Amino acid sequence: MLASEIFRLVFGFAAVLGMIGLCAIAAKKAGLSAMTGVTGKKRRLSMREMLPIDARRRLAIVKCDDTEYLILLGPTGETVVDKDLKAVIAEEEPVSYAANPFSSLSEFTEKFRAAKKNAA
Repeated sequence: MLASEIFRLVFGFAAVLGMIGLCAIAAKKAGLSAMTGVTGKKRRLSMREMLPIDARRRLAIVKCDDTEYLILLGPTGETVVDKDLKAVIAEEEPVSYAANPFSSLSEFTEKFRAAKKNAA
């Protein structure tokens, strides 16, 4: 084996390892490293929702072992605002539609179809 072939082999191996490393870093930045279901275990801790209050503070709902906590996150620290939150499901109000302005038109179309059927 010539020295140029060995150099080409080592350089190719290093280039492939570098590309794999870059893909791993990109996947970690994209949040693909914390995929659920990969290990098969049920996670005990999960982030339910986060709401920014201002540029420095935000509220977060965190669930741990079937208990939800409302936490205020800020630059000076974290504060538990409330625990044992009850899930509030907003009831949807039935949608009331205005009277159909074309309802009289539908009666007309029924009469027109009946007359057309009788004429044929």
